[in-house]
Amino acid sequence: MKRFARTLLGSLAATYLFCPLAAGAGEKRAAATEPPGTSLCVAAGVDRVVVLGGKTYLAGRVEASGKEARADRVPDRVKWSKASGPGAVTFADAHDLATTATFSATGDYVLKLAARSGPASGSSTLAVKVVPPPPAAPLEPVATRAYRIDSPLWNHRAKALIVNWIPYCIDKISDPELPHGGINNLIDAANKLAGKPHGKHRGYVFSNAWVLNAIESICIALRVDPQGDRQIIEAQQAMRATLEDWIPKVLAAQEPDGYFQTAFTLNDWRHWTPEHRRGHEGYVAGYFLDAAVAHYQTTNGRDARLYDAAKRLADCWAEHLGPPPKKAWYDGCQAMEMGLVRFGRLVDQVEGKGKGRKYIELARFLLDNRNGGNEYDQSHLPVIRQYEAVGHAVRLVYNATGMADVALETGDLDYHSAILSQWANMVHRKYYVTGGLGSEKSSEGFGPDYVLPHDAYAESCASCGSIFFQHKLHLIRHDARYADLYEETLYNALLGSIDLEGKNFYYQNPLDSDRARYPWHVCPCCVGNIPRTLLMLPTWMYSKTDESIYVNLFAGSTATVEDVAGTDVELVQATKYPWDGKVSITVNPAAQGEFSVRVRVPSRSASDLYAAEPPSDGIESIALNGSPIRPPVEQGYAVITRTWNAGDRIDLVLPMPIRRIKGIDKIAATRGQVALARGPLIYCVESVDQKLDSALGENAPLHARWRGDLLGGVTVIEGRWADGSRLIAIPYYARHNRSPDGNREPGAVRSTVWVKSCPDDKDAP
Repeated sequence: MKRFARTLLGSLAATYLFCPLAAGAGEKRAAATEPPGTSLCVAAGVDRVVVLGGKTYLAGRVEASGKEARADRVPDRVKWSKASGPGAVTFADAHDLATTATFSATGDYVLKLAARSGPASGSSTLAVKVVPPPPAAPLEPVATRAYRIDSPLWNHRAKALIVNWIPYCIDKISDPELPHGGINNLIDAANKLAGKPHGKHRGYVFSNAWVLNAIESICIALRVDPQGDRQIIEAQQAMRATLEDWIPKVLAAQEPDGYFQTAFTLNDWRHWTPEHRRGHEGYVAGYFLDAAVAHYQTTNGRDARLYDAAKRLADCWAEHLGPPPKKAWYDGCQAMEMGLVRFGRLVDQVEGKGKGRKYIELARFLLDNRNGGNEYDQSHLPVIRQYEAVGHAVRLVYNATGMADVALETGDLDYHSAILSQWANMVHRKYYVTGGLGSEKSSEGFGPDYVLPHDAYAESCASCGSIFFQHKLHLIRHDARYADLYEETLYNALLGSIDLEGKNFYYQNPLDSDRARYPWHVCPCCVGNIPRTLLMLPTWMYSKTDESIYVNLFAGSTATVEDVAGTDVELVQATKYPWDGKVSITVNPAAQGEFSVRVRVPSRSASDLYAAEPPSDGIESIALNGSPIRPPVEQGYAVITRTWNAGDRIDLVLPMPIRRIKGIDKIAATRGQVALARGPLIYCVESVDQKLDSALGENAPLHARWRGDLLGGVTVIEGRWADGSRLIAIPYYARHNRSPDGNREPGAVRSTVWVKSCPDDKDAP
């Protein structure tokens, strides 16, 4: 009932008549004349996006309702038609509830489903946005290799992760008594495989995941230039020793045929069975492949132990799963699909083009097998017919990222349409202003459209997955809007998931909270996912083609983008961003060459859910080697094409006004409230600084001030509440790093993003 209500509300001009739907989409039954007083409840389906040249899958639903209605009766006539739109719409069968539609031109369409049964009738509509196909060739990701950070914000955050957080995770995971499972499970599995005494598996069935995420985090942390910092140097030396300790233990726990998951090994469970769909076999295996890719890249291929083990694992899966006579299967938690594509690409690089193709094909096979399950793990429909962000938030963005990876490799338009539809539904109906995902605590997932309570679940892993998904869409579409959004998630929902010291973290990230971070969690799936994502800065900052470099994020740093116009290009960014908007980018090609540098022109309004005043989109000014220029803007990027020489410099100024953000009226939770932002940062107010029960005048003066003495150095927003008391807002990521007298108990400190808004001549209501 709830599910159908959401579907109706999601359609334009829907028939707002809620009734239990007995008939599945397209199900044929004998028609019958409905008695007087009966009406038809019609649902055309959810709004969606379709790529021109592809098709959309329609699955209308009709049910009779009323005192005399019978559930076994369906309409004797149904018809799909175009209600509006710029081009022609062709239906495969306009008189079938389940059919497909194709479109002749891009633009916004409304499709209508009408049904009649005797004297009873009803109709419903859905909106379809038809968009152009993506460019023929996707952008290439930039692997995170050795790089240097020179940023007031990121130096501090990276050091906290490298010196404190990752070593702390290593110690926890190495604890032989860790009840949540860690290295102890690897040792026990290895002993069993060797015929030695062993213990039982500990923790969740997927407890190998945080071991593998930690390995990947270590490998990425080793790529950060310590710049002579002794604490970082010592931490990195200890991490190298950890790899030498852990990798043999991982390899010893791998079964002879390549299979890896200690819960299955220690419990003698059969692999890839329906009863074990929630055993996270693909989740663990995908993280194994990710760790192997990171390790191979960090060692520049000099150490192939994990690469070879990952290949045995991927071959084991490919040997058993696939078209007949192999087994059809899908996993309840999706990470293998991403891992297989990423690993397949590395195999192509290492062993020759085409050698990794079978792993990419297996990723698609696993995705295409999803059907007949439930929304929780996105197995309720074939993936190409899933147009809505539903279910567990982490699984949704992982599933969508895997689909994007396959679409990137194959160009399949139905895959493109499905992921763009899920993206639009997620970003424009179910998206927190911080970039967090997931409002439902019970399912760790998405709720109905526009239901975004301030006690958000917003799991940290969902933020990681959102960044992965947005990044893949950026690669496919060459569009800056996806970088706009993953910047927002990176700086807000994810950056604040670990405290400033790097000693405590958040599993969930509500927008109104009175709970401090904690050192561990009963399900520590985020502990390695957070640092591996945050430390992959060059990957999020840059992408490329053979003739272009895309600058997606701004942070003081030095990184190299390889093989652009036949040369490697070092990029040096000098900036205090996000504290101010001045950015200098020095372009240092190893050899003179002609290519384009495409600089993102930020948009702070990529989601339709929120509106901000004053606008702060765009670039205030841009100069090349000191001379102002007016480059063309394409898909959100200022394009500078020239013959580049070492030392050429781009200087730009980004607008940084304080913005007041309001949610659209459909979001009940934000009505009469306002949030503050500046640059990419969302701000919050804390009870440490003020009482939180007043209101902010609609035009009350606000100003930004640098506070080097506060929270490691932050720009705060200052002003006055409507009652005249002092207002101070801090970046959301820095919340809950201060507590009176060290009190970390719930309720000691409260923070909130949304505050009451009132006319300037009134006090708080």
